[in-house]
Amino acid sequence: MDKEVIEFLNNQKLLSIATINNELPWIFNVYYSIDKSFNIYFVSPEGNNHSKHIKLNPNVSFTSVWFDNSNLDNRKSIQGRGVCSKVSNIKDVTHSLSIHLKKYPEWSQFINLKNILNKVIESRVYVIKPTYIKYWDDELYGEEGIREFNL
Repeated sequence: MDKEVIEFLNNQKLLSIATINNELPWIFNVYYSIDKSFNIYFVSPEGNNHSKHIKLNPNVSFTSVWFDNSNLDNRKSIQGRGVCSKVSNIKDVTHSLSIHLKKYPEWSQFINLKNILNKVIESRVYVIKPTYIKYWDDELYGEEGIREFNL
């Protein structure tokens, strides 16, 4: 994976994710973080539509986009596909929360291992393991320039 892709994802905060149940698509936005192994983490309640969809069908698509409001020819975007699941192993939950709360320290009093284990909050940690990434970066690759990665 190119360092520019990792840098782009580390600098963004919002990820749009698409799920599907048996027949209908759903899209939602989450704050996310990534680790060195390119796992993408987010925290969300188990009862939400997208969490229910992920339980039925773990295949997701996602995107994060950036643009320069003063120069609309300077655009960057990640589009991808992957497999999403709820993180259930305590060691993995601890790891993912450490990554996530490093990026969003203001949430640590609410989103933490103790509150998850004691079911004080409904939210749980989810991970997307990307299988495909398309990185679009006008500045790096020129107009409509992209790099594609199969993971």
